[in-house]
Amino acid sequence: MNETPRVRKPASERRAEIMQAADAEFAANGLAGTRIEAIAARVGVSHPRIVQMFGSKRSLFMEVMHATFDRIEAVFAEAEPTLVGLGDAYRRLLRSERTVGLVMLQAYAAAADEAVREEARRRQLDLQESIARLTGADGLQVRTFFATGLVMTVSDLLELPEQRADAAWSAWILERAAPPDGD
Repeated sequence: MNETPRVRKPASERRAEIMQAADAEFAANGLAGTRIEAIAARVGVSHPRIVQMFGSKRSLFMEVMHATFDRIEAVFAEAEPTLVGLGDAYRRLLRSERTVGLVMLQAYAAAADEAVREEARRRQLDLQESIARLTGADGLQVRTFFATGLVMTVSDLLELPEQRADAAWSAWILERAAPPDGD
């Protein structure tokens, strides 16, 4: 039997591959439904190697969740610093990287796990503070932004009819939450 020899890769490269595979698996199956063996099979490594690198399935899930929040924050940092500008940037991210919305929803779904809940809460609050800092939005405007973002996320992921995820609709909502000119 001719087996293909395993290629040794630097730990940083292997780690990135595992994170990418874990992102796809957790997006599709959540924390409870994902098996480390499925992640390992995607990358061609052993289950023990993943445990060696990440410690546990929960730890790997939280790293994937943090990477998702990091991607959102990076997109916001580069966007026009208005509620509409950040909303547009988020919509483009959702459409270009489908796992972003799925991992976010899976993180909320895994909130029964206290450790996941605490980290998701912290990152959610940090994201809310970023929105306020970047745009000057008040508490109501930030809540409106996140409510609109949740509708946008669900609409995109469920591929609801265009009027549900329509850019004009989202902009209309966010403009109503924006501070009046001169404030």
